[in-house]
Amino acid sequence: MNRHRRLLIWRRAGELIDAVYLLADHLPPRERFVADPQLRRAAWSVQNNIAEGHAKLGRGEYRKYLDAALGSLAEIDSMVAKLSLMYRLDLATVAKVEACRRQITAGIFAVLRRARTQRPASTASTAASAPTSPPA
Repeated sequence: MNRHRRLLIWRRAGELIDAVYLLADHLPPRERFVADPQLRRAAWSVQNNIAEGHAKLGRGEYRKYLDAALGSLAEIDSMVAKLSLMYRLDLATVAKVEACRRQITAGIFAVLRRARTQRPASTASTAASAPTSPPA
């Protein structure tokens, strides 16, 4: 049930959570009820959608959850870009968030490309058992 823990993108998403928490800890107090929790939720959403999608049966379901994870990654990107302009955030922490975000995004797209090129199991087994020429 916890096969998702073997996924590199899931482990990287855990690193993203750590980096986002570090970044959020340095936001000004006025962001405590707005940007801080939203940024943290988006980071958790990435890892949780990867895990939940991987647990679903069928590639279509997995793709939907990976798509949701990509949306959360875009949300993190948007928020960090604006927050970096608004406040003097630690550049090393921002760079860590960005590096994690880029790696996870690339990893998700790689998984989606592989899934698109693989034939579904039901089609493959049907094709293997189907006759290659019409019966005489």
